Order: sequence, then C-alpha cells, then structure tokens
Amino acid sequence: MPQGSISSSRDAVGVAVVNYRVPVCESRQDVLLNCKRIASMIDGAKKGYPGLDLIIFPEYSTQGFHPEKWQDLTTTLDGPEVAIFKDACVRNKVYGIFSITGEKHPEGKNPYNTMIMITDQGEINLEYRKIFPWTPKEPWTAGHETAVAIGPKGLVIGGVICYDANMPEIVRDTVMKGAELVVRIQGYMYPSKEQQRMVPQVRAWENNCYFAVANMAGRDLVYSYFGHSCVIDFDGSVLAECGTGPDELTYSTLSLTTIRDARRNWTAENHLYNLVHRGYTSEARGHPTCCFDFYKTWVNNPKAAAAQVELLTRDADSPAESSGESIAPPPP
Repeated sequence: MPQGSISSSRDAVGVAVVNYRVPVCESRQDVLLNCKRIASMIDGAKKGYPGLDLIIFPEYSTQGFHPEKWQDLTTTLDGPEVAIFKDACVRNKVYGIFSITGEKHPEGKNPYNTMIMITDQGEINLEYRKIFPWTPKEPWTAGHETAVAIGPKGLVIGGVICYDANMPEIVRDTVMKGAELVVRIQGYMYPSKEQQRMVPQVRAWENNCYFAVANMAGRDLVYSYFGHSCVIDFDGSVLAECGTGPDELTYSTLSLTTIRDARRNWTAENHLYNLVHRGYTSEARGHPTCCFDFYKTWVNNPKAAAAQVELLTRDADSPAESSGESIAPPPP
C-alpha cells in the first residue's frame, strides 16, 4: 500500500523499526539506564508518529553483548528491565518488541536469547527463544519452537532472531502457524550487509508475509553493525528502510485486508497454498504429501539426517577437530 504518512487506520497497522545504537553495558545499572533510554525513544516515536501501533527494537538492544560480562547482565521476564518496557507500552498505547539477551535459564544452563512482545496493556503475549544461536560465537542455549501471537488490530505476528532467518524452514513454520508479519530482530554486523538486506525480501516473497527487521547500528567492543532496519511488503518490495546511522527510525503501515485478500485469491504466486496442493491444475486439490526425502529423514530419524549432512560438511563442531582430509590448496 502507499507509504509516506505518519498515521494509520483501522485497516492499516503502523509499524516502526529502530536502528538502535548498540549499547556497551558494564553493569546491571548500565542496563537499566539503557532501558530507560529505550522507553524515552518510544515516547518520542509516538509523538512523532501518532499512528504508531507497534515499535520494534533489535537483538542486543537491551543488554548489549559484552564479550566478558554477558553472564552478569542476565535477567528474567519479570525483571526490572521488562517492567520499564511495559510501562512505556502502556503509557504510549503501543505494542513493543524487545530483546532479552540473556534470559536466565530455569535449569541453570546458559541463558536464552529471547524476544518478547508486550501489548498496549502491558502484558507479554509472545515469547520466542532463538532456535539457531549464531555459531561459533553466541553462547545461548537453543530454543526449540516457533511462536506467534495476536498483535495490534488483530495482525498475527511471529518472531525470529538474527541468524534464524537464514534458515528458510523457521520462517515457513512461523507463517504456517498463522503469522502475517514476521519480525526479525538482529544484531548483524559487517561484512554480511548485502546478504542480510536480501534475506528479508526473499523470506517475505516466498511466504506471502510482511517482514520487519530491526538491526543494531554503531560499534561495540567487538563489531560494527550496519543498521538498515526495514519493513518489507508481502510481495518482497521494500516499504521503508533506514540507512546505517545509529538511532534512525523508519515507519510504515501494513494493510490487514490486502494480505488476507492475496492469500485468499492469489494463484500463481500463492506459495503457501501451492506447497501442499502440488499439481492441482492436473488433479483436483493436488498432492499434499511431502516429497522431500531429506525432510522425511529429519522428522523420522534425526541422527541419520545429521549424519547425511556431516557427509556434505564435517563431523565435528570445530573444523579443526573433524575427521577426513583437508581440502588441498590450489596449485601455484
């Protein structure tokens, strides 16, 4: 739908994504001060964009990712950090999506990398824990299921975190649970800017869904982050996009009726319907069965699937510890 306004309507959900300046937090007090800064940014965004219904902050925007002190900065979903976010959402009558890195693990394992959505009533209605922590650097315990929830004005929202979205399966599963908007919070750094700018457009197109990305910008103690937070239409086109500057914010509206009409009436590019109705132009309703051998193996015999992949890649977490010969260097 046309963009450029700062309003919204009954049919149009106003969404903002933030190139949040990467925080470097040395203590819990630093974290709480940063949370108050995030809350202040919500206040300003609602004043500037009166149609705002949902505001999205990047992965690591709450606690940062201190290379040495990350374990000291963990919290819980009922901690003071989340309380600050809840107050800001209620005060501004908006939904908000926030990052908790890390969320304390109930069994004492390494923390989770968690995304939450808070409603305009101050309630957490979506909790998602990163399924694919970024290797070899992220220490987080992996989550095990995708998640969706009802967002503002009835828009169905699902979440993925950073590296997750490089796996097409995770977005497809989230959409098959009903997501109309998939939110990707990320802390992506150079040099992968070009690849990561393409991923959300492809995921939106192949899943007939809106896609919103909030990425960090600036530099912490280790990396430089490229920003480019964006909102993508379900046809894969860019509705709004930030540049590389820290604390940039952009805004877009997402039509409820347009995406639902497309999912109902599109034929040639209705990738969701066509996936499980193969060949319906020849045989009525087509074939719903899965025809992909690898996925059958993965579901029925995960260890065999892992062994199959290891034949293509390696048989150890560390390349240095894997068996087999190294690839010979090219001749001089």
